[in-house]
Order: sequence, then C-alpha cells, then structure tokens
Amino acid sequence: MKKHLLLYLLTCFTLTTIAQAQKAYTLKFNPPDESQYAVALVSQTKMIQNIMDQNMDMNMDYNLNSTYSIATEGSNKKLTLVYDKFDMNMQIMGQQVKMSSEDTDTTNEASAAFRALKGQSMSLLMNEYGKVLRIEGAEEMLNKMGGAGQQQEAIKGVVGEDALKNMIEQSFGFYPKTPVKAGESWSTEMSLKQPYIIAGSATYTLVKVEGKKAFIDFTGKLSTDSSASMTSNGIEVNFAIEGTFSGSSEVDTDTGIPLKSVIQQKMKGNIEAGGQKIPMAVSSDITMTTARKQ
Repeated sequence: MKKHLLLYLLTCFTLTTIAQAQKAYTLKFNPPDESQYAVALVSQTKMIQNIMDQNMDMNMDYNLNSTYSIATEGSNKKLTLVYDKFDMNMQIMGQQVKMSSEDTDTTNEASAAFRALKGQSMSLLMNEYGKVLRIEGAEEMLNKMGGAGQQQEAIKGVVGEDALKNMIEQSFGFYPKTPVKAGESWSTEMSLKQPYIIAGSATYTLVKVEGKKAFIDFTGKLSTDSSASMTSNGIEVNFAIEGTFSGSSEVDTDTGIPLKSVIQQKMKGNIEAGGQKIPMAVSSDITMTTARKQ
C-alpha cells in the first residue's frame, strides 16, 4: 500500500513539474492603480583613465531610496516618483567627498543639493513593455536643487532626465512581446543617452517560475557609434566605448514589478579630446530592490 502511495505521489509531482514547464507566462508592467512601491537603488562604480601614462582612479558609490506611486493613464501607467533619501560617496585622485540628504550640518555645502532633493518629485509615463513615453518635472527639480560644477554633473548623472530614463528602461525594459515558457529566451534593443548615445541589446531567459515569482537571467552588449560626441568647456569630446552587462531579476508575475535586480556592467574604450586619446575602463555593480507599500 505504501509503495503504491509513493508511486502515486511521485507521478503527481512529475506531471505537475511538466505542466509548470510547459505553461506560458505573460510578463508585462501592470501594477494596480493607486499602489505604491518603495525602491532602493545601490550602485558602485569604478573608473580608471590613463592620462599621459598615469592612471587616474575615480570611485562613485550611491544609495538612492524613492517611492513610486502608480496611476493608470489610458493603456499606460503613470509613475510619480518621490525621492526619500540620497547618499553619495566620491573618491577622486585620493580626495573623498561625501554628500547626503540626511546630513544635518548646514555648513556642509556638498550636501546642500542632496537635502534639497529630499521630498522632490517627478513623473513619467510608461507602457506595458517598460518603455518610457514621457518624463515631467526632472529639469524643474534639478533647478531647485542648485549645486555647481562637478557636483551638479554627478547629481544629474543619477537623477537627471536622461539618467532616469536610462535607469527605468534598463530595469523595466525586459518584458517579452509574447508569452514565454521556462527555458525560453527573447531579445530587446535599447538606446541610452549619457549624454552621448550608447546602443545596446540584451537577451533574457526565463529560468523558472516559483509561485508568483519569475526568475530571469540576462546578458547584453553596449557600444557607442562612430559619431558619439559631446562638447565640454568649448572642447569637442569623442567617445569610442563598448562593453557588456549581465545579471538576474526576480519578477512578480501578477504586476510585472522587478522585486530584485542585480546587474554587473563593464565598459572600456577611449575618450578623445583636444587631440589627446585617453584610454578608460568602467565597472559598475547595481542592485535594485522593490517592495510594495500599499
């Protein structure tokens, strides 16, 4: 009797496993109206530039906490983003600068813009495939923050309009156009502005689904085109950069919200300015976690 029961349970388990493997899942950005999510972004970046045969190191780490509120607008979703906390630590050529929205020392000018960011908001419109259609309030928010020079550029590189679009589409732009089964892969294309254009492609694989959580692995490539350039202090700067990224995401199958994403990115190439070519290499480790508040 026990032998027959064990055989029966084993058969049921096998059939259930096969059924789960064959099931196709529709993954789209579809959080409920009036829901709120707490988002924590942790980034660690290391850059090395070789100038006149000397390496110059720069490290930039930041923690950014924000709240997303969701509203439906037609067939799309409007996200209102409020910044709750922003910490940044920069090390350049042996010098360290710490800035924080939580710094209560009003004499610390480096943190003034970060304190001004706390509580500021902007909004964006996103379709079901994670494509950003519109951003509102980013420039107004940066103007309120103030700051100058290198500090302002560092802040803009994290919470400016281009940076926000890049972050959202890298975090949410993975949704497949058709339902997918465990083990299947799909590809997407992306265009990131930094402020020069970086084109990229990524391949995603649905590894497995457990309950209402989808586990997705991905790899991709990034590169500038031959016309990538910008003007800084009246000098034209050209970029020839390429790299790879890889990582994994845990996604809520009901809402399409990435609950946790881990990304490793490596870029290398040359910057050319004023007739001088500067080799560079950049590596970044990024972790984003999301939890529903209401």
